[in-house]
Amino acid sequence: MFIGQIGQIGQMRAHSFMNNRGVMGVSTNLHHEASKASRPQYDRAEIGTQTQQRNETGIYQPNRGQMQAITPVSYTWLTPDLSLQKELIPASEELTFTEEDALVNQYMKQSRIDGYFDGDTFVRTSSDPVKLILKDEISKEELESFRNDLIKNGLGNEIDWQGVQSDLDMNVNFDNVQRFEQKADYLASRYAVLKDRIQTQFTGDKKEAELQKLEQIYIKAKDEMANTYAEHIGGFYEGLGQSGTAEEMRNSVLAVIDGKSNAYTEHLSQHDIYGKITDPNKQWLKQDDGYMAAQLRESVSAVSGEKVPIVSGKAPYGERDLAYAGVFAKELSQQLRNPEWDTFTRKTDDSDLGRHLAEQYKTLMGKMDNAGISNGLSNMLKDSFEPFIEKFIDALDAKIDQNRDRVAERPWQADLIRTNYIDRESVYRAFQDAMF
Repeated sequence: MFIGQIGQIGQMRAHSFMNNRGVMGVSTNLHHEASKASRPQYDRAEIGTQTQQRNETGIYQPNRGQMQAITPVSYTWLTPDLSLQKELIPASEELTFTEEDALVNQYMKQSRIDGYFDGDTFVRTSSDPVKLILKDEISKEELESFRNDLIKNGLGNEIDWQGVQSDLDMNVNFDNVQRFEQKADYLASRYAVLKDRIQTQFTGDKKEAELQKLEQIYIKAKDEMANTYAEHIGGFYEGLGQSGTAEEMRNSVLAVIDGKSNAYTEHLSQHDIYGKITDPNKQWLKQDDGYMAAQLRESVSAVSGEKVPIVSGKAPYGERDLAYAGVFAKELSQQLRNPEWDTFTRKTDDSDLGRHLAEQYKTLMGKMDNAGISNGLSNMLKDSFEPFIEKFIDALDAKIDQNRDRVAERPWQADLIRTNYIDRESVYRAFQDAMF
């Protein structure tokens, strides 16, 4: 394959090769000189996946297995399947839970594998064959037939503890921390409904056994939420020098959930959410604690205008503090994971970075003033920002380290990408000037 006329640089390189070929090269060169008058002169290059030099000609060319003709590529355009783009989130993070959601959920339980975990081993408690059901493939006829069965037979009095445990996925991390309040409301309202149902429906030893089971599940779910929040969010602030924050946040999460549970229980004792379901064909919904928990949350919202009022006791941080701290940490952590600044040019004046960080700080502080958070949290977040700047510059320097590795392998890129580290003194000076 020929690339046409390469020009003066190519001619100089070809000439250099000629001068280093010895006697054989001189002979070949004389032959070329003799033929100049009879044909135009071109530099020649051949390309491949690697280069070889033929000593007798000085021309780089690939071997036989390195080049091949590319056949035309054909394709078929397919309409995107929107169902594959849906975010899969646990029940505790769903915004709503309607009658239709309850119907589908109960239908899907027919394909559930019943059992429990013994350590890391899952022990099946049913010998029924496993049946795979996809929500989007359930026909309307099937659902209506199943609805008629529920209208006729109900769900039964026994509590579906496996379903309860499955729904109480309370893990909190940077991916879902923006739904912290929603998860806390879900756990607290589900607990309140189940406790009320057990106290109303059972007596004696059965009642005590069911209440004990509920408390075990509730404590486990509550601990999971508190521990994972403390690990991810509290741990992030600990990494910014805020010692003791993780444990304070863990205790605060526990207090917030208990406060919500008490408030939901109190509301349920004063408002009959079951009496609102009067349609004979919908009585089975009263036995669906997931649906009734959603009704409880709606009832509280209708009465209070927003959400259940709670008292967090002596916990260092309230619910709004925890929600705000989580979103704030998520924003800063994303910057540390994917630091964006001028690391791909040879720019040496980093004063702009200092001014940029000062503007970010002012914006964040402005948001705090209108967020309704406590002074304790506000001070902790302010104290976290300077250590954040240091870690952010470290992250940028890590990207510059990659640039240095690239230049070590490809020296010609030295004039194209940045290899000098961030000038921290310029950054901090500009930051202080912009702030004061």
